[in-house]
Amino acid sequence: MATGPLVDPRSDPEVMFRILSEKIAVKVDRAAMRAGASVAQEVSRRLTAELDAAIAGAQSTAGTMGNLVQQAVQAAVDEALRTAVLNATRVHEEHLAQLALIDRTAQTAHDITAVKLRVEEEMRRSGLTRITAADPEAFNLVNPQEHPDSSAYEVLAPAYADRRTGRIIQRGEMRRMPSAPAAPVAEGGSDR
Repeated sequence: MATGPLVDPRSDPEVMFRILSEKIAVKVDRAAMRAGASVAQEVSRRLTAELDAAIAGAQSTAGTMGNLVQQAVQAAVDEALRTAVLNATRVHEEHLAQLALIDRTAQTAHDITAVKLRVEEEMRRSGLTRITAADPEAFNLVNPQEHPDSSAYEVLAPAYADRRTGRIIQRGEMRRMPSAPAAPVAEGGSDR
């Protein structure tokens, strides 16, 4: 079976464009989700610089196709950045509205129950889950040197997780408790 010479896919402008576009979209989305618009802008600038270098290499082999690739890549970066900025602004405004509702409830409520209910509702609406069962993945252990052989824990402060992703938003605190003493074993025979 005869095979032709292997061709470097990076020498094909269309393949380069697809590869670079996918890498840009993933990096910009990841940065925007992690840190909001300001970091996404910085990542966009760095990606643009990296892409300019990659495109310069593609231009040497693809000639005028490099300009088209650069324009398309820059358009993709600009669109991803615009979307990240809009999403970050929307999320920030939703957060401020939630805080305003909680504060209004706290200022006008005659008892703490109304405030607790408002907080519960806003947590539910935003997808925040309170974790109250001790779990080393979600809690910091405040007394790691005490009761090292025990597997009993007491939650001191709850942890919080994103209901949609399961990601821990805020770690809780727990302490290790002494193990419960073993139940005494009755001596003697059976009751027959």
